Amino acid sequence: MRTMCLGMLALCLLLAGCARDMTVAVQPHRNPEVRGDLLAQVKVNDLRAPGVAASKREAAFGTPMGNITFQPREAELVKSLLEVELTRLMQEKGISARQDFVCEIQEFGVNTITTPVYWDVVGRIRLVMKKDGKEYDLAGTATERTFVWPGEELVRKVIQASLSDIVPQLRQVSLR
Repeated sequence: MRTMCLGMLALCLLLAGCARDMTVAVQPHRNPEVRGDLLAQVKVNDLRAPGVAASKREAAFGTPMGNITFQPREAELVKSLLEVELTRLMQEKGISARQDFVCEIQEFGVNTITTPVYWDVVGRIRLVMKKDGKEYDLAGTATERTFVWPGEELVRKVIQASLSDIVPQLRQVSLR
């Protein structure tokens, strides 16, 4: 029993050394198929609760290990994805006039789910796109499992996969 308690204490001390906030650099979305100026202009409203960390890492027993922030910020990542991909769709349809869209971020984050053996790094994004009085729900999720401490590269991979999950859903948005 004493050995197990000492082991748990050592594990907690080891993990405490890893505890820190993390900023993950993510490249804004690009698509080589998009030619010329962006035809889609998206105004992004972040409806998430201000001051509450949407992304964070946890260790065993829910021990907080630091918040995750993104550079550029979440609204800019969403804006670049939507403007590029909507422009691509507009070009495919032969639309050349600029169009305005509004997007609400309802959820955007990456968190870790911990077991004694591994971490699941889970990304989730929920958006509501508005155009001409219609609303379109868009969602992206991704999960990666790791047996070592989840670092920046894995978080970046998960958020990029979550964003990419939204791209095929944009075909439902009414374009004129």
